[in-house]
Amino acid sequence: MHTAKSELLYERDFNLWLEDTAAKLRQRDLRDLDWDNLIEEIESLGKREKRELTHRLEVLLIHLLKRIYIDSTYDNRGWELTIREQRRQLQLQIKQSPSLKLYFAEVFDDCWQYALTQVKHEYAKVPLPPQWEFSQAIEAILSEEFWRSL
Repeated sequence: MHTAKSELLYERDFNLWLEDTAAKLRQRDLRDLDWDNLIEEIESLGKREKRELTHRLEVLLIHLLKRIYIDSTYDNRGWELTIREQRRQLQLQIKQSPSLKLYFAEVFDDCWQYALTQVKHEYAKVPLPPQWEFSQAIEAILSEEFWRSL
């Protein structure tokens, strides 16, 4: 049960609400917690993690597509730096939340389709494969050897 006062605080000053909620949790003051907003925020954190993973995977696939199928020595270095950074960030995210490996597998095909559409739009004359031609295993895609072997 939460009080009208805590809900007003949530709407009036989110940061103060966070501090107040953390203090109540530290004190084990479960009675005065703003449960509805706390639950909403916890669920929001999980959704944010999934959105970040999806976005990073899309960016990674876009740049892998470009690096693999587009012959541009001028752009290769930038694409490789982006690939390296997205791989690193995805590795960190998976290390912190290993359960996201399952989500990675769930969204891979949608991310691939998005990446393919984006690269086709930008490079309409370059023939691109309709399907991802390599392993979809997260360990393979995030490995340094994977993209270096292409």
